[in-house]
Amino acid sequence: MKLRRMTPLIHRCTSLLVGTALALAVGSALSVTLDISGVKVEDTLTIYNNKLVLNGAGVVFSGKAPQYVAHIYAKSKFKSLDTLIASPGPKRLVLTAIKEVDTAPIVKMFNRSVEATASRTDMAKLIPGLVNIGNIFKANTVLKSGEIMTVDWIPITGMVIYVGTKMQGNPMREPEFFRAAMAVWMGDSPADAQARAALLGQI
Repeated sequence: MKLRRMTPLIHRCTSLLVGTALALAVGSALSVTLDISGVKVEDTLTIYNNKLVLNGAGVVFSGKAPQYVAHIYAKSKFKSLDTLIASPGPKRLVLTAIKEVDTAPIVKMFNRSVEATASRTDMAKLIPGLVNIGNIFKANTVLKSGEIMTVDWIPITGMVIYVGTKMQGNPMREPEFFRAAMAVWMGDSPADAQARAALLGQI
């Protein structure tokens, strides 16, 4: 019984250990692979001919239950959502399910984020993209344990979503979509406050 009660605390403390491991890796040329709740997280990766660095990683909870591991890569370190959006080059957010995850809360927060940040004029041009997002999540109502969803920002293409290695829907060129997506985890009202701090490299 004691071990079960301590499990959420253990998951939360993992985010603190990630920050320490990343700090140690900065002074070393060696690549580091982190283990977060059984999920392997690389400290660097190369996509679209760009080397990206891991900014942070953490576990997203629903109540006291761990749902998935989120980690974010960019060309340079950042401490805020605004800095991430302003940074040049591609970016990648990776979500790895620890257990079966209902994606409805994710898309609900995404839609709220778009509505909160876009003007009425913007909303009109974003309607096709919102339909695209809706179709993507209708096709992926759950992520199975171990399944990976990837959200990429590619400057010449826009936002691209993958489940596993398969691209979902169409690329979304409007930067408003990528900001709205990132705000789900790193905005002012994130899915998980502790995971937000970990993703932003604040712990």
